[in-house]
Amino acid sequence: MYILLFLLWIALNGRITLEICIFGVAISAFVYRVMCKFLDYSPKNDIIFIRRFPLVVEYIFVLFVEIIKSSIIALKIVYSKKIDIQPQVVFFDVPLKSEFMRTILANSITLTPGTITVDLDEDHFCVHALDYTMTEGIEDSVFVRLLMKMEEIGND
Repeated sequence: MYILLFLLWIALNGRITLEICIFGVAISAFVYRVMCKFLDYSPKNDIIFIRRFPLVVEYIFVLFVEIIKSSIIALKIVYSKKIDIQPQVVFFDVPLKSEFMRTILANSITLTPGTITVDLDEDHFCVHALDYTMTEGIEDSVFVRLLMKMEEIGND
């Protein structure tokens, strides 16, 4: 995180000089220290982030692909001459322990067109879908599997 703070400092300054680098090192160290003291941040979080990074990139790619696939399905429904949809509300549980990971899953479901997370209570999800085909296998989706892998990395 310290390196990212320093790189952000350099990027926001727009040029590199010795003076900017010295101030950047000092200010980044101060901000990192404040983060560790008041925001319950630690260097362990940096290690977890680095270990999770490949999965985060994969998750973003999968999310993008799922958004495209859901968009195509939603467009077919919208532009079809006869509306033959079967809206569905699905309730399911996921084995994610972290509230943060459950929130990411809920937001990912909502980001995909045609589905919306209606309620999230602990590990109980309620999802509304424009058509029943959009909820098939949702409780064991690629989103859930990737988030579980990320959660396992944080618990090592």
